[in-house]
Amino acid sequence: MSSPNSTIERVSVFGPTLRFKGELKAQEDIKIEGRIEGTIEHQQRVIVGSKGEVVAKVNAASIDVDGRVQGDMVARKSIKVSQSANVRGNIRAPSVSITEGANFNGGVTMESNAGSPGPSTPGASGR
Repeated sequence: MSSPNSTIERVSVFGPTLRFKGELKAQEDIKIEGRIEGTIEHQQRVIVGSKGEVVAKVNAASIDVDGRVQGDMVARKSIKVSQSANVRGNIRAPSVSITEGANFNGGVTMESNAGSPGPSTPGASGR
């Protein structure tokens, strides 16, 4: 039998009228529809919704962008930039997806240990 946490997805929603400046930390998934300035240190998934605006360095397990992000993003698993996204900054993750039509200006680094301190895994480079 599965545990209760596996059947209920915990997502905090940061609504479109909310504004936040500072350091945001959380354990559950977060969907941002408002504006955040500062830094986001996250253990799970960060979703920047279509109305969301982030002016921050973002570090999370995975990041999905539908709105606007100005700042560098680092994910331990994946970063997805959708067609409606507007991203200004560098991104680093093992898996990166930028949909055709997205407005992206920055660099992309794909590495298996993105967001993890310590030495890189031997043979992880794509060369």
